Amino acid sequence: MSRPYTGRRAFTLIELLVVIAIIAILIGLLLPAVQKVREAAARTQSQNNLKQIGLAAHTFYSANDRMPPMFGTTTAGTPNLAGGSVFYHLLPYVEQENLYRLGVDAARSQPLKVLQAPLDRSYPSGGTYQVPLSGTQGSTNFPTLYPNWASTSNTTWGVSSYSANWQVFGDTPANFGRISDGLSNTFVFGEKYATMTGGPFGACANVWGYGVDARSIPTDFNPALGANQYPGPAQWTNGVVPGSLYNSPYHPRNGFVNRGGAVPGAWPFDRPWNCRCMRKPEWAPLVTSVHPQKSQSFVPAGIHVAMGDGSVRFISSSATDETWVSIETPDYGETVRPD
Repeated sequence: MSRPYTGRRAFTLIELLVVIAIIAILIGLLLPAVQKVREAAARTQSQNNLKQIGLAAHTFYSANDRMPPMFGTTTAGTPNLAGGSVFYHLLPYVEQENLYRLGVDAARSQPLKVLQAPLDRSYPSGGTYQVPLSGTQGSTNFPTLYPNWASTSNTTWGVSSYSANWQVFGDTPANFGRISDGLSNTFVFGEKYATMTGGPFGACANVWGYGVDARSIPTDFNPALGANQYPGPAQWTNGVVPGSLYNSPYHPRNGFVNRGGAVPGAWPFDRPWNCRCMRKPEWAPLVTSVHPQKSQSFVPAGIHVAMGDGSVRFISSSATDETWVSIETPDYGETVRPD
């Protein structure tokens, strides 16, 4: 006598659809968690980059008894007008000694991993940007966009997801005494979009090796600079010629704006701007509308900055212009902490 068939029956179409639906729901629940983990890892990487850059600045200080300038030589007043940007001077202290030895012009085209933030959506795939030789940026015409030390036969520049605080580093090397508000109350490096496709200066980039020694463009200031003279209060009161290389949107800096004299509109401080930018960062803006003289956060919640004491802090997007200024200006006497 034959036995009845006892094999397992196949899934019906309805059962299969139910299983697929359950899997889809599980994936939908897991994806946000995975994305949060990835974002947290990316934020940690940016913190680590800023920590490394900040510690490099301290190591530089220990070796030279001064900070590097925003652009220039490590000893003020030397005849060399191709000293290098603050990031160029830090190369030996971020394991890039060989690149440093190539010289300021040859080194500038190289992308650097330590200057790439994973959450910077503006960072190009190759890590470089083609800077035009001259032309109109937004509504400002620049007769030249290349400092006299940079070869115009090479238009490739490495970009950066971070900028240096111009108000701290300035045109000449200085000691920590410049930061009278305290190292823990002043930030030295911060997050910033590597590139932008639109805004007040149009398409441009934050290139780490860019800069100009102010002494090489004496008539761009008012009053004009004398022989071997750096800009001072007299020049900052009047601002800089709009089309000057000093006002170019390619500098890897924050804290500078081409505005001298009295502050515009309502403002809680009685000091004039003197080319100091007094505005908070742009919080995760579209790359089509970015101001290159401001800082930008990569996430809407806030921005990471490296403080003068080597620590890294996250500044909430609830920070106002006034509280942001308190950590950007090194010598205004504020102690407000915009956490």
